[in-house]
Amino acid sequence: MPRDRTFALGLKLVAGVALALALSGCSSKAAPTYSHSGPLLTPSAAARIENAAPLSRKQYMALAEQGVAETALWWDPKLHGYLAYLGDTQSRPLGTLWDNVSTFELLSEVAIAHPTRKARAAVESFGDSYQSYWNANLNPVPGYAPYPGDDGAHQTTWYDDAGWLGLAFLDADKALSSDRYLDDAERSMAFIQAGGWDGKQGGDMWWDTTHQWRSGEALAADIDLAARLYQATGKAEYLRSATSWIAWANKHLKQANGVYSRTSSTPYGSEAYIGSDRSLSYPVGTKSSTSDLGGKSGATSGPGLRVTSKLPPGCKAGESAKACLTGLCKSHPNMCPSRAGATVTSAGGNHRAANAKPTIVAMPQDGEGAMLSAFVSLYQSTGRGSWLIEAQNLAGSIIKWLEPFDDGSEYDGIALRGFVTLYAADHDPRWYKFVTSLASVVIHTARSAPGVYLKPWGGGQSVPGAVPEMLRTDASSLMVFAALAMVAPPN
Repeated sequence: MPRDRTFALGLKLVAGVALALALSGCSSKAAPTYSHSGPLLTPSAAARIENAAPLSRKQYMALAEQGVAETALWWDPKLHGYLAYLGDTQSRPLGTLWDNVSTFELLSEVAIAHPTRKARAAVESFGDSYQSYWNANLNPVPGYAPYPGDDGAHQTTWYDDAGWLGLAFLDADKALSSDRYLDDAERSMAFIQAGGWDGKQGGDMWWDTTHQWRSGEALAADIDLAARLYQATGKAEYLRSATSWIAWANKHLKQANGVYSRTSSTPYGSEAYIGSDRSLSYPVGTKSSTSDLGGKSGATSGPGLRVTSKLPPGCKAGESAKACLTGLCKSHPNMCPSRAGATVTSAGGNHRAANAKPTIVAMPQDGEGAMLSAFVSLYQSTGRGSWLIEAQNLAGSIIKWLEPFDDGSEYDGIALRGFVTLYAADHDPRWYKFVTSLASVVIHTARSAPGVYLKPWGGGQSVPGAVPEMLRTDASSLMVFAALAMVAPPN
């Protein structure tokens, strides 16, 4: 049901405090420093971990709930909100929309798997707190801003974020057995439909409201949201959006090997590891200037490092997207999949050299996972078995071509949730086994302390696309456990 949009800021902050108290039993905790790196896995070590016996559903639930309690470490009682990373002291230290959406999803998954009063209250508190992100002044239509209180008419706002948040609202409704956040999800889609699709230049989804970059991952997230909204409401407009966008993606982005490529003008290429060259990921301790192309975070991890999330290094302040991309393509041709003969790996290097596969063009794993979820939702809402077959074919291609998953937990966690969604629909044990094998990797390599998961899944010095000790890094790993707790294992 639509709700009153005139929440006072004080009410929003009280909701956040209530959530922190509900999860931790106290108003704050000291912010310790965790190890956030580890040695790269050898092929033999990785094989042992991935072949480990899966845990029970109850054990996965215990890991998820333990992790949820520890998220209170990021709570700042003075700011009445969650920090983007532990000890953040910047002028805008709270988590952005993208930073926080994984925690929102985690809470919903926990409440779906174990619907206690406290778990459901945490979902409500977190969901209601997103009203502080609402920008009623945004042109051409209102939308959810990247940071609480951003209310400018021309505030740069992201179409992929709108998709991820809309999906999180729908999952919150599933956790609450209600339609409390359905209106919020539809408002996210209204923002996407008003300005996201690039119809003038042949299609694809814009990355943000500046209309400089297109994004295959934004397209995938928004396809998933359209499919889920059709499932929730039965409105034909959502089915039309989902199917027309899928048709475009299948024609322009789907490859012969069955996975989807990133859009040729995407800003994401440089955030991935190019082949085995890990130097192109953001190195800790080096500066990266924020330009008008739009870094989302603005957080820092100690002196000298400013994270310009998903902003290609080497782009100069004031430089046009086209000029920056041209320069990047010249210096790193593998970053430009539209160029003849160019190939890149899926984001993240392969930590098992013995299992190295031919390089391919691929979008990060969150996009692939969103496509999986969209196909399943369309199968469930239309009854057409072809959608399920499409999901199964994509899942097989992902396992064959894109494993190992080390894009960064904020991307990989979404992908694995897509596999769990598919498994819940067709009960094929292959998908369950794949997710539990990756859950074993998370347990053995990403754990920094009991209930805290801040290390990269594949080992190494840092999580791709993140600074150390980010809440989204932790919550995205925990999502894997919570997702597994939602489904019964194969017989």
